[in-house]
Amino acid sequence: MKNMIHIRNSVIVVLCITIVFMGIGFIVLSVNLKKEKDMTHSFDVSFVDVTKSSSVKGSNVEPAGKATIVENGKEVDMAFTVNAVHDELVYIATIKNKGTLAAEIVDIIESPDYKLDSFNKSINPVTITLSNIKGKIIPPGESIELKIVVYYNPSTNAGGKKTFPYRIGLITKSR
Repeated sequence: MKNMIHIRNSVIVVLCITIVFMGIGFIVLSVNLKKEKDMTHSFDVSFVDVTKSSSVKGSNVEPAGKATIVENGKEVDMAFTVNAVHDELVYIATIKNKGTLAAEIVDIIESPDYKLDSFNKSINPVTITLSNIKGKIIPPGESIELKIVVYYNPSTNAGGKKTFPYRIGLITKSR
């Protein structure tokens, strides 16, 4: 009989300890779920800086350019003046992910798109090239650089000073 009471008491103690540990587990789970619920995710990818990296003179007059970040960091408004063959301007635009979600660069939109014949005629033989960052993933807090190169190509129809506007826009999505 004493053996039966001892076994019953042991089972009761084990069940009480199990209930205490389950309670502690539910408390920990509840705290973690509350933290996750209260966490706000944000998506904010934008241009944060645009600087002239270098310029090369093709004559005695230096090429000029200016760049301004507009539209809450989603676009960069630029203007360039190249004077002679072999003039070159290089700008570096820094794109930063200031959000809490990873972001993917979907596309960089150019306006006007000087690759189209109708617009290319206005700046020919000048070319604008961008580094390829399409599809790049930017983790939260990280940044990536976009290189913009304006070059006055040698050509038979090269002639004189060219001044033109240029704008690039950023299209991104969350990962």
